[in-house]
Parts: sequence; structure tokens; C-alpha cells
Amino acid sequence: MGIELFFKRMQASFLCQWDEFWTFKIDLLINILNTILEVCMWFFLAQIVDPETLGYKGVGYLPFVLVGSVAIFFVDSVYSNFTDKFHSDRKSGIFKMSYISNMGVVQYFLINFFTSLLFDIFTVFLPMVGTFVLLLQFVTEETVLYFGWYHLATILIALVIFILGNLGFQLMTVGSTLFLKQGDPVSFFMEQFNRLFSGQLFPTTFLPQFLLFLPKILPAAYIILIWRDVLFKNKVFFDPGVLGLIFAGFIVNILIFFIGIYIFYYGINRAKIEGRWF
Repeated sequence: MGIELFFKRMQASFLCQWDEFWTFKIDLLINILNTILEVCMWFFLAQIVDPETLGYKGVGYLPFVLVGSVAIFFVDSVYSNFTDKFHSDRKSGIFKMSYISNMGVVQYFLINFFTSLLFDIFTVFLPMVGTFVLLLQFVTEETVLYFGWYHLATILIALVIFILGNLGFQLMTVGSTLFLKQGDPVSFFMEQFNRLFSGQLFPTTFLPQFLLFLPKILPAAYIILIWRDVLFKNKVFFDPGVLGLIFAGFIVNILIFFIGIYIFYYGINRAKIEGRWF
């Protein structure tokens, strides 16, 4: 795959998605409005949640849930930009065209991921953070966020590691869909588990004892905990606690990634043997 051809195809994908966005302007506005309303919901929840239950001294619920949700946004972008596009193209037959054309499967997914992520930053991430900044004007308590070069480096290290793990789950999703041919159970479980058991909306310490193992196998749970320690507690990657989380998270995520690759290629080979791509 030539790098020049790859960027030309990415540019074409970007232009197509740009046309789609401006063709369906109402959908674009609805996506942004949904993000704004979600942050407003956090604002009202912050009025009734006791900050002492969050596990961070001097941290209000609004910044607590924002950090978790921003982390979830980047991790879930792997899901939405990888798996959703696959399913829509699979149903429309576009993916079959990619399958039988000169464009490789890996290139197909990379182009969809990078172009879609760019649009998500403007339709989800920026409205989320912008609404949060505006709502801060109505909150009396102040939360100190630590953000220097070492903090940024730690955030990026965690992001790369845990996007890798979530990518593994999405590879499982595509592979299992091609293998089962009757639905997509992995996406359902991942979407719900990430939201409920990763610590995004409430501390994982509230989970029942028999569910405490779930955050340990979810990529999003590690990244949320690391980001909060970095931003709220002024810890960075050479801190023993953060370093331990990064190491443990790396082991878990790399295992998930390789399991996902195995299931992905197993599903592809099964589809090829059976002479289908759906």
C-alpha cells in the first residue's frame, strides 16, 4: 500500500463524509444537541451527588464525570468509527466492494477510523468540553486540574494503550459477526459494560463484590482511573501507583488485542471459505 494512495483515499473518504454531514444537517445538529444535553444532565446530577463519595478530595461530580466521559469518548471512538461503519457498509454492500477490490481490509478500517474520528472531535468532544466550561460559571466550588507536560504525556500514553485494547474488542465484534452470521453480541456487552462498570458515571467501589473483577478486564476502566489520578491528584507516569496501573493495563489490553486479532481473522477466513462477506 503506497502512502500517497492511502492519503488520497483518506481525502476522498473525508470529502464523502463532509458531504454527508452537510446533506443531513438536522442529524448533525441533533448529535451536537445530544452531547450538550448530556453534559447538562451531569450538571444537575452534580447538585445531588455527595462529592465525598467520589474518592477524590475537593473534586466535584461535574469534573469527575467529565474526565471519565472524555476518556470514554476516545475509547468508544474506536467502537463507533470501527464497528459501526463496518455494519452499515456490510448491510449496504459497500464493504463487499472493498473486499473484492484492491483496497485491503486493514486500509479500509484505518481510513474509516481516522476520518470519522476527526468529525467526532467537532461534533462530540468539543461541544462536550465547551458546555462543561460554560456550566462551570454556575458552580461555586472549584476543582483544581493539574495539566503540565508530564501530565499530558501520561494521558497520551494511557490513551494509546487503552485504545489498543478497545480495538481488540472491536476486532472481536467484526470477527464474531462474520462467524456467527446472526448478530453482534460483543458490541452490546462492550457498550453497556463500559458505561456501567468502568467508573465513568460512579466510582467502581460501589459495585457489588462479585462484579469487582469487571473493571480489571475493561480497557476504559484503567484509562479513566489513570486520567483522574493525573488530573486530580497531580500524579504522572513515573509515580509508582500510576506506573503500576499502566503496566497492568498494558498486559490486559495487549492480551485483548491479540485475542481480537485471532477472532477477526478467524471470522474473515470463515467468510472466505463459505464464499460470502456478510
